[in-house]
Amino acid sequence: MREFLIHGSYLVGAALFIFGIKRMSRVRTAMGGNRLAAIGMLLAVVATLVALGSVNYMWIIAGLVVGGAIGG
Repeated sequence: MREFLIHGSYLVGAALFIFGIKRMSRVRTAMGGNRLAAIGMLLAVVATLVALGSVNYMWIIAGLVVGGAIGG
């Protein structure tokens, strides 16, 4: 079941990333496309960290906070 969720997360993350890049082709939809691509990449990174097994969730949260602060 765990592998199914990890592989499913990869699939959903890749789909979001591709749709996000597609939506970045127009100025009107670029912000939403960038958001979709970012969510897809976040999902793939978190799935990779969970697949490794030795995940300290505090590092994930700290990375989200620091990256969000820099991005903001």
